[in-house]
Amino acid sequence: MEYTLKNLNSNLFLHTSDTELSKFCAEVFLLGKKYPKIYQRIEADQDTRAKLKKQLRQLDRQYISNQTPDFPGLDYDISNLSPEELDLKTGRPRMMPELVFLFTCLRGYYGSVTDRYICDRLLDSMTLYVVFGNLNLKMPAPTTILENINCLSRDTRDLILKCQLEDIMNSGLDDFTYVLFDSTAVNASSCWPTDAGIAYRLLNRVYVYGKKLEDFGISSIQEFYLLDWLKQLKQLLFKINNTHGTKKCSKKKKIMPLYRDFLKTAHKAYEYLVRIFELRSVDIKDIDLCPSLMLQLKKVHGHMEDDLRTISRVLYYTEDRIFNDVVLPSAEKILSLSDVTAAFINKGQRNPVIGYKPQLAQSGNGFVTGMLLEQGNTSDSASLFPLANLHAGNTGVIPAFISADDGYSSGTGRKKCLAFGVKDVCLSGSKGKKITPDELWTSEEYISGRRKRSAIESLMFTLKYVFEFGQLRRRGLENTRAEMTEEIIAYNFRRKILLQEQLQKEKAEAQIKKSA
Repeated sequence: MEYTLKNLNSNLFLHTSDTELSKFCAEVFLLGKKYPKIYQRIEADQDTRAKLKKQLRQLDRQYISNQTPDFPGLDYDISNLSPEELDLKTGRPRMMPELVFLFTCLRGYYGSVTDRYICDRLLDSMTLYVVFGNLNLKMPAPTTILENINCLSRDTRDLILKCQLEDIMNSGLDDFTYVLFDSTAVNASSCWPTDAGIAYRLLNRVYVYGKKLEDFGISSIQEFYLLDWLKQLKQLLFKINNTHGTKKCSKKKKIMPLYRDFLKTAHKAYEYLVRIFELRSVDIKDIDLCPSLMLQLKKVHGHMEDDLRTISRVLYYTEDRIFNDVVLPSAEKILSLSDVTAAFINKGQRNPVIGYKPQLAQSGNGFVTGMLLEQGNTSDSASLFPLANLHAGNTGVIPAFISADDGYSSGTGRKKCLAFGVKDVCLSGSKGKKITPDELWTSEEYISGRRKRSAIESLMFTLKYVFEFGQLRRRGLENTRAEMTEEIIAYNFRRKILLQEQLQKEKAEAQIKKSA
């Protein structure tokens, strides 16, 4: 798609705005023009999603045709092909891959495309008004945008990042031979957990799921005393959370009676929900629904089953902790209802968070070249070589110099990096000093590398407080990884714009001096 940011002929007074967003959109379209395989991959992801939907529609049609006799001479061409074997025909107009790419980058730029404030900014943006005016299109609805950009797979986002880094290197903005490593703790989209709070919210969620069974023609959970129990649990939870110890009586002694009442009531509610769930499970086995509704029903039923199993665990280790002083490791506890992959991250002397610990690689000129994100509180030292390997895979360049803090100190990791082709691995701190030869540790290059290591702290600050990298909106490991990748892509675009403007300014100043 040929695109230039020009004025609209229909508007005499509207001029192209010289804003960062305008430059950002121009860079996005320029990258897509240089690398059309991005659009091809996006279109393939859209086809994959469309085929899954078509398969479900075909199953519904087959179900309906089996319920009614065929009319004479009227044959239905219904097949049970897999999504990969289906052929897509002409249907409703689909969002262009170019716009899917643009809105994917804009979601990384703003943090969201469905937030009310962000939607207003997108609608009020004169830059986007000019973009859609030139394309003779209207701004899509937020739900349409979200559905299309959520089609993108992890491989597609990784491809976009690789193409972006290749374009940066071809532009002469960075050669990616110098790289810095660091990690940070980010907050998941979840509140701080307490055992009593987790148990109460799980019980309440099972009740809410049970009410949804009515939508499928199944009797919902009968309230009985359940609403009274939930009300009592909420009141006890409030008292537990607001109990403080005194000199005469410790907090533990004061909350033990409250927890005893809480657990007694919670067990009543749990046992009742289990009995009702078993009865409803029999009804679900005998129900006859079309495949699309059956799929939704199985999701609701599965959520109820998972939550009931989790409640049993929570009540068990809560009772053990309060009355037997047995404390489980955080990895064995339920820390979040909304994001089950979030973990307890305690990094250095900083405040602990419930969330994730991404590992980032930054090039010498400030571009993010790679991110590792795994579940749990991953070790920095175990990530030294994987980060170097990821940097090389994304950029096509084996770094000549790696600089990282003391947490990445690993003799095995350092040897792997050197065997991989890295010339120097500069590790700070006492651990790094032990595994680094003395002649290298005292060399000017390593001293300079340890000094420059702090440069990545400014990257962390920019990502966390400008691109909302530190407070996640999405939940689950894959969704979180997708959100962070989009924010990294948006950051690299802005970094490229900044460096290009600096180079242009330096060239202009050099020409002025030369002419003078």
